[in-house]
Amino acid sequence: MAFTGSSTFFPQRRFRANQVGGFDANYYLSNPENKDVGNLFNQWSKDYSALHFGDYVRANSGLENAWSSNYDQHKQSRWDWGTTHWNDYGKNENRIKPLVVGGRQPHPGDTRTVWTGPGQSQAKADFGAWHFDTYGRNEGRFGNENAWYLSPGQQQIRDDKAAAQAAQLAKEQNELMAQLAAEEQAAMQAAAEGAEAGRLASMRGGGSQTLGASGAATFKGKGLKSSENKRGKGRGTSQFKRPYGTSSLAIASGTGTGQSTLNL
Repeated sequence: MAFTGSSTFFPQRRFRANQVGGFDANYYLSNPENKDVGNLFNQWSKDYSALHFGDYVRANSGLENAWSSNYDQHKQSRWDWGTTHWNDYGKNENRIKPLVVGGRQPHPGDTRTVWTGPGQSQAKADFGAWHFDTYGRNEGRFGNENAWYLSPGQQQIRDDKAAAQAAQLAKEQNELMAQLAAEEQAAMQAAAEGAEAGRLASMRGGGSQTLGASGAATFKGKGLKSSENKRGKGRGTSQFKRPYGTSSLAIASGTGTGQSTLNL
């Protein structure tokens, strides 16, 4: 008789990326910090010793039909029949290959597989999700960019950057204020020096009159000539001649008609 039916653990054994909430395979696998995950996938996907032979039969419908329809003849489990088929034919055929991730577990329901082979373009994403869920999360890796951005470490980096920018801005503002204050001080100093220079220049005098030590004015140039006497027509020195030679005043016992020996 034909043997039908399948393991109840078969559907749940296959690990899919959509089983991990918030996981972004593109971000996780393209992140330079997760380059090792891609390398692990490349090695693991070529290691067929991890092939789950029971699910190898189940995943390929032609093999499942061949195994079940001829069960009365071979009396083999899927695992044994699948092992024989793989070694004799399958490894040279282009078939789906469910590979175990994390090793086979004692309980069948705890073993996980990722399907590789034809039509399994999601294999790397499934492997990345399994890696993150099993190891990456506990290693401090992030399953998506938003989780990375909101992480305490990235928040601290942004805070430090903002603080550095604020400090730089404050420094530049202080330097600008100091420069403006220095320029204002220099302008005030220049104005004061100019005013002082003007005051000293006015004290030195712009005209021809100077003051002597006694305080009396000394006139230079063509001033009045005290030696000229219009009556004397300029003759003589600076002495002024009396218009009259004698005085009619007498002193003491003088008669008033005689000449006085004292010229007033």
